[in-house]
Parts: sequence; C-alpha cells; structure tokens
Amino acid sequence: MFNLRPIPLGSIPEIEPVFVVGAARSGTTPLQLALNMHPDLGVYGETQAFFMRRKFGAEPNEVSFRRLLEYWRVVVSGCCPYSDLLDGADIQERLRHAASYAHVLSIIMGAIAAREGKSRWGEKSPAHIFRLADIRASFPNARVIHIVRDPRAVVCSTIKAFRGGKFDDWNVYSAAKYWARCIQVHTRQVSSQAKLYAVVRYEDFVTRPESTLKSLCSFLGITFAEDMLNAHRVAPDYIRPSRSGRMPELHALTEKPLDATRADAWKSTLSAAQSRLIEQVAGKQMMALGYVPERKEYSPPRLIRVSRFSPRWTFLESRRITANQIRTPYWALRRVLDLGRNAFKVPGVAP
Repeated sequence: MFNLRPIPLGSIPEIEPVFVVGAARSGTTPLQLALNMHPDLGVYGETQAFFMRRKFGAEPNEVSFRRLLEYWRVVVSGCCPYSDLLDGADIQERLRHAASYAHVLSIIMGAIAAREGKSRWGEKSPAHIFRLADIRASFPNARVIHIVRDPRAVVCSTIKAFRGGKFDDWNVYSAAKYWARCIQVHTRQVSSQAKLYAVVRYEDFVTRPESTLKSLCSFLGITFAEDMLNAHRVAPDYIRPSRSGRMPELHALTEKPLDATRADAWKSTLSAAQSRLIEQVAGKQMMALGYVPERKEYSPPRLIRVSRFSPRWTFLESRRITANQIRTPYWALRRVLDLGRNAFKVPGVAP
C-alpha cells in the first residue's frame, strides 16, 4: 500500500554516499562487494530505497513508522550480517524523528557502516539507475558508479537468471531493450554530471581488477586497499541467502575470485541469430561504449525493425502464445465432456 503524501525526500549536501547502478546482471554485485572491502567505505545492497518512498507516509504516526521499520528490517537482514541493527531504542528514536527520507537512509546506512568502523556508506540497487534524479536531490554530492557490460552477455545472463533459460525472440529482444534504456541514462549523466558520475566496464573489472579499482578509488577520493581484491571471501555475509540457507544460484560466482573468462562466456550460449537480434536493438549504444558487433551492419533496415516488433507483431505473437497455452486444457475439457456424455448413452438407442 502506497501513500498519496509520501515522506519528504529532503536533501543532505554535506555527505558523499556512493551508489552503484547498472542493468541487472552487469556485475553490480561483485563490484559492490569489492568496494565494501575498503576500510573506510561500506557499500551495501539491495535496498530498492528510492522505489519504496511512497510506501511511507508523511504523517508522523505509529502505523507509518512501523511500516518503515518493518521494511528496513528486511532490507538490513539481507544486505549485511547485522539483523539486530534496528532493534535499539536509540536508532528507532532517530528514525521516528527523521526530517526526511534522505535522513532515514543516512541514519540506517550510516549505522551499518559504523558497525564496521567505516566513516562513509554506499548502496547498490541496479535499478536505481532510473532514480538518479531522486538520488541527486537527496544527496547532491553523492558519487554514482555505473557498471556496464556487453549487452550480449547481459541478455544471456538475464535470461538464464530470470527467464527460465528460454532464449526465445521476445526474451532476447526485451532484455536487450532494457540494457539500451540503461545506456540512455548513461549518456545523459556523462553530459550533465561528469564530476559525480563514473562508468566502469565489467570486462575491465574482471580482467584488470586492481587498476580498475584504483581508478574508482581515485574517483571516490580514497586510497586503494589490497583487500578489495578478496571480496569473494566474505560474499555470503552480504548477500541474502536463499530459502535453503545457501548462496542464491544467481550470485554463486561471487564466492569465487574474479574470472576473466566470464567476459566472453555468452559466446558459447547465444546463437548467431540471437546475437544479431541484440545488435539490431542495441548496436548504436554498443559501439558508443566500445563493444564491437559481430557483423558490420549492426542496425537492420527500418522496414525489418518495425515489422518484427511493431504493435501488430506483438499482438499476433501474444495471441499465438496464448493459443498455445490454452490448447491443451481446452482439448482436455472437451475430452471430459465427451466421456461424460457418452456415459449416459444406452447401447442400441440413438441419442
């Protein structure tokens, strides 16, 4: 349930939190874990904080406060090993009288960092790339790190993790389109927030982790720490376990050292046709980031592009999928009805 009058966004210009964003399956989690190993910086996630503000009402009543407390208890228990963080009377009193949503975030995330003796906090929610306006308003001096990855690798990983491994045209197309939307945000940030915004390529991160992290540390105004290369050793402490209590399968690789072979793993999974489709959708953005399409002409003729994913194509494809889904139960029902009708027939007597 969301409120028409959410808690005010507010603004805290005197602190410089760090926000890691990017398309899902771009490497946001291993990057977050590496940054979190710095002795002065704690980067945690995922909070989805800027998607949830309307859930918390502006009125300072008990119901709204309890709703806020319950939500953040779940978040904290999943992003760090301090599930008791919000049990104390002191922090609850501070949250109850927080002047704005920015102050709520600062109190909670700052408390996590303080537990680890760190003076600066950060957060990783990939989809916050679409909430950068709110982040900038709340923390004008926040540093945003956008990690990008070859869209073919992102699409491949996305379909395996979230689409049941079904590499059909629609899943490939929609995942590639999502990646392209994220890069559109990148283009705007580069032109308007260059000093507070950094982009890092996943491929550079896994093949040259030390130099990549040193560059990011320079951007953040901190000194590189060797422990940042060993984030896999503590990954289970900062990732919410699955129902079985184990590391979720989609984050299993975070328990292993960075592996340069992951950069091109998509090549053994995607077919040539699937790669071409991704390049048709995101070729322009790919080339702008230095990713080379496998074929020289990455963009299809306009007629092909429009006809394949036009509203008419979408309607016909949806109708085809729906028809396939209902065909089996339809014929099963017909069979049951036929059997029932035949059960009342008297041999030798016409119906």
